Amino acid sequence: MGREGRITIGLDGRYLIADLDKLAAEADGEQYLTAQAAADVLEIRPSDWRYVEAAGWIEPAETYEKAVGQRRTVTVALFRLGDVRDLRDMPGGLGGRRGLGKGVPSPLREYAKLAPTRADAVKAFCQQLANWYGTVVWAWHSPYSGGWELDWARTEEGPTKATVRQLLAADPAVGSYADEITLCPLWGRITRRARQLLEPGVAVVLDTETTDLFGQTIELAVIDAATGKVLQDTLVKPTVPITEGARHVHGISDEDVDTARPFEKVLPRLRKVTTDRIICAYNAEFDRAVILGDVQRAGKKPGHLEPRESWYCLMEAYAAWLGSNRWLRLGGGHRAAGDCLALLELLKRMAKGRGSTFTPRPAAHGEPVPGPPIGTALAAPVPGQLTGEAAPA
Repeated sequence: MGREGRITIGLDGRYLIADLDKLAAEADGEQYLTAQAAADVLEIRPSDWRYVEAAGWIEPAETYEKAVGQRRTVTVALFRLGDVRDLRDMPGGLGGRRGLGKGVPSPLREYAKLAPTRADAVKAFCQQLANWYGTVVWAWHSPYSGGWELDWARTEEGPTKATVRQLLAADPAVGSYADEITLCPLWGRITRRARQLLEPGVAVVLDTETTDLFGQTIELAVIDAATGKVLQDTLVKPTVPITEGARHVHGISDEDVDTARPFEKVLPRLRKVTTDRIICAYNAEFDRAVILGDVQRAGKKPGHLEPRESWYCLMEAYAAWLGSNRWLRLGGGHRAAGDCLALLELLKRMAKGRGSTFTPRPAAHGEPVPGPPIGTALAAPVPGQLTGEAAPA
């Protein structure tokens, strides 16, 4: 540093105290600060710092990747302390604004227009998509991956997965985030299936209570998935006693079912209310095995109750919808009719999708009717021209 002239070397290799103080001050200015710390230096609210960046008054001197959880990282910007301090000497000054109350607009807004956040861009795109194609769109920010996941209700003239991917890439606001957006995730497919099951005439919800684990049916209930109407709700007399463990769970005793009809007497009604319907059960494999066991003991043919394709497991669907690797308890009251109603509410919850829901908005007076932009960078097939396109899985 002496040869460079940055410090004066005196007799016996000694240095001037003034030069050392100057070096210390320079080194102090070279420190790196996070945005939070930079806001503290300027005595402004941390939320106002984004306007300082958006105005172009300062740029990060360095960035680094910070681990968040076990699977993702976030980029953290660092700023030179000297550059931050220089902002205090700007005309009008930036300091001393920390005392602004919560919700008070930032006085720095007039200097910069913030670019939309990723969340704002994704949500605006989803609303546009809903308007263009007249469909329902769902968008969920995954806390596990840090990315966004999108799906939409399928309609005859709706967009394909490829079309939406093209629209994402071409959108000036959300295009830079396109690689961080997952289309048609597993929870989206389950949401669409749940919506189908809630349509009239498609499905019923069934629940049983038994003498023991995989025992005989002692209570059976079936409700219509579309209307919630109770189609069957009856006690059933078994050929074996109810175990103490089972009675502790559902509260049904041998005395309660002593005068009930045997399974072969309730089977005709069960066949009738489930014919041509998907049978939804919380643990479909369990209820199916119990019903088939009772049918076999009664010496009857199972018919449509036997194929696994006739059943839909809400327990597996719900766990997958949540992204859980384990099955979750229903939390019902362990009586057949009550559990059916709880299952129906679960099905309705899955049908609503995850995250935010976007529905088509009618055009305001004087505005053009919503439709995919034609002749622009966002050009996409117009609804009605998509006939023959294969819908994504």
